[in-house]
Amino acid sequence: MANTQVIIMAAGLGSRLKDLTTATPKALIEAGDRPLIDYALAFSRAAGATRQIVVGGFHHGDVAARVAKVAPEAVLVENTEYKKGNLISMLTGAAALEPGDFLLMNTDHIYRPTIAEVVAKACTGDQITAFCDFDRTLGADDMKVGLDDQRRVATMSKQLTTWDCGYVGMTFVPAARRTEYLAAASRVREELGEATHVESILVHFAKQGTPPIIADISGHGWLEIDEPHERAHADEVLARERWWA
Repeated sequence: MANTQVIIMAAGLGSRLKDLTTATPKALIEAGDRPLIDYALAFSRAAGATRQIVVGGFHHGDVAARVAKVAPEAVLVENTEYKKGNLISMLTGAAALEPGDFLLMNTDHIYRPTIAEVVAKACTGDQITAFCDFDRTLGADDMKVGLDDQRRVATMSKQLTTWDCGYVGMTFVPAARRTEYLAAASRVREELGEATHVESILVHFAKQGTPPIIADISGHGWLEIDEPHERAHADEVLARERWWA
């Protein structure tokens, strides 16, 4: 992942976490005694990111203060339209990019350190890449991915009734495809509205006949914190295993 930047989307309300996020941004919810943003920053560094862009929104000042403490070299930008889809967060972060590749990450996923090596290797390619796994049991709110006969993204939606794998919240965009990716993001925003999520960009490419490839992180295990019971489960796992020092 040499010279790859990362955009960490940390603007969301986290409303499904109910009382936990009434006055606390989702990025600062703790699991294993550490805020979620800490894990995203640590993971992207381990994967080789040389520039970290954090997009705050809800209680932006609190997120900015935490990032300044644990990653003072990171770039902070604010999405004032954080109540809309995270496509706007991605575009807000993209405005702070320098030339080159970038990795797009959510802040509500905690990945094992071993996954960083998989990501670093995939981020040396020249194709838009969606990170997926085949071993996680997917629920109603998980992003499901249908693949074509070459194991590329054919469709992606939480509402799919049949699927091949699950999206794990990361996309790599190589420098050679960056202009195309961002142009597609703008078209998707115009066509589908501002509540659209970034995964719609990948579906757009599939429909245009240039489907993204996937990188498989199966076999490692990771955590997603969208609801209170998932946060409690993450606490239990991280108390036992301490994935990140």
